[in-house]
Amino acid sequence: MPLLLALLLALGVGLLAERLGWLRPGAAWAAGWVGGLTLWAGGVLAGLALLFFVLLGSLASRFNPTSRDRRGRGAGQVLANGLPAALGLALGAPVFFLGALAAATADTLATEVGSRARWAWHLGKGRVPSGTNAAVSLPGTLALGVGALLFAPWAAWLEVPVGAVVWGGLAGALADTLLGLAEDRLKGWSNDLTNLLATTLGGVVAWGLA
Repeated sequence: MPLLLALLLALGVGLLAERLGWLRPGAAWAAGWVGGLTLWAGGVLAGLALLFFVLLGSLASRFNPTSRDRRGRGAGQVLANGLPAALGLALGAPVFFLGALAAATADTLATEVGSRARWAWHLGKGRVPSGTNAAVSLPGTLALGVGALLFAPWAAWLEVPVGAVVWGGLAGALADTLLGLAEDRLKGWSNDLTNLLATTLGGVVAWGLA
């Protein structure tokens, strides 16, 4: 598919996502770049894998009354969670693409499910209320594992090593929790930066294990 056509199609989907409330106003351009690169480099099947992540994350947020993303995700979140995957695919590494998406999915589900747990545990604070940044809970950890495993079928369909993708997803999502500690300690360190590094790591781990 020509790149311009792929970008235009993805932008159209992004505008629709804005109307549906999956994206915040003004975020469609980010979805256009991520989705356009994905369609151009990987075709329809890769595009569906990306859409699967978007749908799953949006539904998880909608069904969580305490979610900060119920109003949709902003452009920064879209780029942090999706651009590393899209660039990896554009550079010819579908296993990197799926590993990064698996990490983003695992982290998203861990956050949305974990925030509804009775309590969570923080490395530096001990027992804390659920939803505390960089804290973990049993429900959230289980959701993290499920999120990574959900990309096993996509790995099979795209003919890349399944184990590499799942382990990449687990590694990236776990790294997201540890990197989240920096948000409380380093001025200027944002959640978007945490997500960007974590999804990139998920792709790198998957690529290295393939």
